[in-house]
Amino acid sequence: MKYAAEDMRVRVHTSNGSFDMWKRCCNRMATALSLAPFILITTVAVTRADATDDYVYTQMENKKIPGLSLAVIRDGHVVKEAAYGKASLELNVPTTLDTSYPLASMTKIFTAAAIMQLVEEGRISLDEPVTQILTQLPIQWSAVTVRHCLSHTSGLPDVLTDDVNVTTVSGDRDTALAEVAKHPLKPVGVESVYNQTGYVLLGMIIEKISGMSYEKFVQSRLLDPAGMKNARFGDAWAIIPGRADLYTNLDIALDHTKLLMRDGHPVVMTDKILHYGSKYSPEYLAPAALLNGSIRDLVSWETALSQRKLLKSSTLADMAVPYKLTDGKDGTWGLGYVSAPMNMFGSSTATKSGGAFGPYTTVSYGGGAATWCMAIPAKHLIVIVLTNLQGSSPQYLAADIATLYEPSLVSTSSH
Repeated sequence: MKYAAEDMRVRVHTSNGSFDMWKRCCNRMATALSLAPFILITTVAVTRADATDDYVYTQMENKKIPGLSLAVIRDGHVVKEAAYGKASLELNVPTTLDTSYPLASMTKIFTAAAIMQLVEEGRISLDEPVTQILTQLPIQWSAVTVRHCLSHTSGLPDVLTDDVNVTTVSGDRDTALAEVAKHPLKPVGVESVYNQTGYVLLGMIIEKISGMSYEKFVQSRLLDPAGMKNARFGDAWAIIPGRADLYTNLDIALDHTKLLMRDGHPVVMTDKILHYGSKYSPEYLAPAALLNGSIRDLVSWETALSQRKLLKSSTLADMAVPYKLTDGKDGTWGLGYVSAPMNMFGSSTATKSGGAFGPYTTVSYGGGAATWCMAIPAKHLIVIVLTNLQGSSPQYLAADIATLYEPSLVSTSSH
């Protein structure tokens, strides 16, 4: 798969002029997601390649990524919006800024935002036991709170038996919960363990408290107010207008029914990619993984959050604070967001000098090993990367792209 500037059909919206260095945030979490209101810059589309384009071309060729869309938001301004490659290799359809991608677990941040709206309205409490709201749940889950579900610290058994192939214990929600209830609950709040069951329960709570279906609540309270025109719920069975085909760099079993597992891990291919033929999920996993959207949708989402159209700035700041585990250490997740130092992403490959990332706090969410949104509050910088390749490592792409707009993110002490 060969990529070159002349055949990438790049669509770019960019601001003119150089970018000034911006001040660090005084408080790393209080301003995590409450940046100055975004001002969407609309300029004539250009095809001039820049350092970001060059980096993306190289990474797409190396990783065999068919299609990629990205946006960079700096101090409230959209300084880059671009689409590269193919939404469908088979049909030779190029990506555009309106190409929709399966957002997978990015969906969880929308579920978290919906829950926080209910919290702001005083209709539920973060520290309320889920069994107090959903009285049909087993009594042994009474120590699990809404906060635990949001932060992946619930200790609940998972409705997924295979998170690579997205295999569930049952296609029916009530049956699935009854089955996992037969398994022991791990100690609550002790460790961060990624968990789908908690987000299934959060979806049920939204429905119980609002009297609306989960999808209708999210559509009317979040997607529509944010102006996310292309956002739709649905797995691979659903017809989603403008959605890119999904591909994978993971090998498949001999019978072609699922992704190949070896010693408990998927087998990564380096010489080719395959069309992903089995991205199907039961409808009750909608709060965890079933939203689709475009890069313009995600920019609209981040804009609406920054303009406080959906949640208070104090609420957004709280969502980015890692859950404090029982041993006093920070967990991996806050109330939906991943909060982690940038140096956990290793070293930059985008800048000429390279070097390790500095210890700046990042606030992120992503999904399907294909999509990622990374905010770096200290630099007032947000990078969104959407791809249609499972295994594209979008978190590393986002981190690298961030250094092209803020070189100081790379630690000089590493040289």
